[in-house]
Formats: sequence, C-alpha cells, structure tokens
Amino acid sequence: MNIGLMRLSTALPFAVLTGVSGCGGGSGTAGPPPVVNPPVGFAYVTAMATSAGSVGAVYQYAVLEDGSVSPLAQTSVSAGVEPAAIALDQAGRRAYVVNVGDGTISQYNIAADNSLVPMNPATIVNPGMKTLGIMPSAVIFDPTRSFLYVANEGDATLSQFSIGSSGQLTPLTPATAPTGTEPVSIAAAAGPSGGHVYVVNSAAGVPAGMGSVSQFSMGADGTLTPLNPATVSASASPVAIAIDQGIAPFGTAFVMSDCGGSSCLGSIAQFAVGAGGELTATGVAAATGDHYNAVGMVTDQSGANAYVLTNLMGVDTNNGALWQFSVGNTGALSAPNQPALSFGPEALAQALFGDRLCVLTSNVVIGGNGSSGGSINCYTLGADGLPTPAVSTTLAAAHPVSMAVLYLLPP
Repeated sequence: MNIGLMRLSTALPFAVLTGVSGCGGGSGTAGPPPVVNPPVGFAYVTAMATSAGSVGAVYQYAVLEDGSVSPLAQTSVSAGVEPAAIALDQAGRRAYVVNVGDGTISQYNIAADNSLVPMNPATIVNPGMKTLGIMPSAVIFDPTRSFLYVANEGDATLSQFSIGSSGQLTPLTPATAPTGTEPVSIAAAAGPSGGHVYVVNSAAGVPAGMGSVSQFSMGADGTLTPLNPATVSASASPVAIAIDQGIAPFGTAFVMSDCGGSSCLGSIAQFAVGAGGELTATGVAAATGDHYNAVGMVTDQSGANAYVLTNLMGVDTNNGALWQFSVGNTGALSAPNQPALSFGPEALAQALFGDRLCVLTSNVVIGGNGSSGGSINCYTLGADGLPTPAVSTTLAAAHPVSMAVLYLLPP
C-alpha cells in the first residue's frame, strides 16, 4: 500500500510556464500564466559510471503530467562507486543510496527545487558490506522513517542505522543482524506488537536452491531481534517480498520466486502476517508466466490491484513485463483478462503514485550485452486498475540501476 501521501510545495526548476498574457480591452488584471504539462512528481535514478571503479551518479528528473520526464536544472549529483539501490523519505525529504562498489551509503537532503543536496558527511561506511561489487542490493525504512536497513547480499547481513534529526545515518549497536544466504529484498510493516522487518534470502548458491524469509521484531532503538521461528521456508530462488497491510487481520506478505517446477513458472506465494509479526504460509500462490524472473511488486492505494514487474530469463529474450493482478479480501491474487504489458530489454524498478505507474528500464540486457542507456515508461491507471501506456522517455544515464519517486498531490 502507498502510505504517507503529503501535499508538497515546489519551485519549478525547468521551463514549463507559457508566455501568454491578457489581451483585449478588459480592465481586470491578468492572472498568472497557465502551467503547461506541470510536474506531478520527481524521479531519482541511480546510474553506474561507464568506467569500472569510478563514482556513479543520481540523475534527477521531473515527472510531468503527460507521463514524460524532464531533467532538472542540475541534471545529476555524484554518488559512490556502483550505486545499486535508493530509498527516499517522502515526508522528511531525504534520500539514501547504497554503493556496492566501495561499501558506502550516500546521504542527501531534498532541496526546495527538488534536487538532491549531499549531507555532511556526504557518505558513510556501510559496516555490514565487506564483499564489494555484488548487485543488486536492497534498502528500506522502518514504518516510522526513524531507522534504515540495508541488505548485504554477499555477506549474509543486514546493516541497521538510526536516522538523526538532520538526516545523518548512525550505525546501531550492534551494527548488523545476521540473515540467511544471499539476502536480496526487504520489507517492513507495523503491527499490534510493533514494527517488523522481513528479509528474503535467495540461497541461489546453496545446492538445494531453497530460499527463506528471515523475520525480525524491531526494538524501540531500531535494533532487530529474530522472531520465533527466525526464518520461514520459501520456494526455490525467492527474489522479492511485498506486504499489503490492508488485508485483515494483520496483513499479507507476497514472496516472489523465479522458475519453479518443471514448467519454470514465476510464482507469488502468499503468507499471512500474525499478530506478533510472524509469517505463515497459506499454500496459495499465483503465477506470472514461464521463465520469468521477478523484480518486485507494488499495490495501489485502494489495495485492490497489484503490479508485478518481471524479466524473461537470460536464456530467453530478456524483455520485461508488467503483470496486473486483482487482490481479493483474503489476499489471493487473480489475473485479469488483459495480457501483461511488455517492454524491453530489462526492467529495473517501478514506482506507483496516484493514478500513475512508472517503470525504469535498461538497454543493457541480463548478462551485460546490449547498448547503454535506458528509459522511464509511464502508464496511467484506469478505474479498473488497467495500466495504459502514456509516454516513454529516453534517459541520459548510461547505466541506470534503480529509481525512487517523490510524488505530489494535485492542488
């Protein structure tokens, strides 16, 4: 579910105002010029450098009403080496980027013109990331936006930080919590017993290939303590998790996995969230299609529709696809009649805000082939939740990796 929608004022950092003035013999004072194609949000895209070992960047765009994106006056801001994941605090107007090439986290404030401004210090060391260069990574806030958690895939750890009043990160004590093998995705939720954090462990290198979900309770100081049981089993190669807290009584977790069974179907398994935050498998699952790797899931504000982003496996054509599902009262997913939306070559991230859904893609296909660059493809959502293509905009970023969106409410 989308939470924390706020009305934000913004200075327009690019030319969207027309030069129309009043004419004729009227005696009234002309009003302000109309806004043409105004912004509805701002997208921040992390991108790797073209040369290995060099610092990457965060490219900054306004998302316009028609679904196109336009660079801000300051087109980009520096990040660390190989920026892999970004988290954005809508209310606090802060952003954090996990850099897997140098084991740091870049920290920014969001200025009045919606550009990112590095904090002091601009970066801090990620204490849980010892094995560098493994992508992707995952980062998430707790439900109160007071703490930040980073999954370190190569080290089987979760780094935990407090967020100060000015936005600076400070490692907690202890600085890390252990996870299962290859943590790749994180979700957080608030329940009757407090906050909880869930980590998907893909275990791709384990012979059996069976994954798990580590589950933790949050202390008042943000430190994580394993629940009992500390993990629950997931199917082979789980890669992403999403939680819908609008489903009674305490929410439903959806765990996405790659290539299950003899037909190699991508699956979305459903887990019930208990009063104490513990997950219990329901035995209910939906499928996205054969030979699809999952990227992630978002649900709309009503909780009635879910959108699952996927990619065909590297042995296939690598094209991305967006699957829409209806969400029942029990959390069961059902696919509508319309086919999945396809785009390519590779889907990286999605963001849902209001009646819009935007998807970040890369031209560098799975396995490292293809040309550089990428695009942001935006869709409008109809009354039935059906996404309709609006505008696809080519990006200047050579190697985009991840995206976060700051969204605006209409006046």
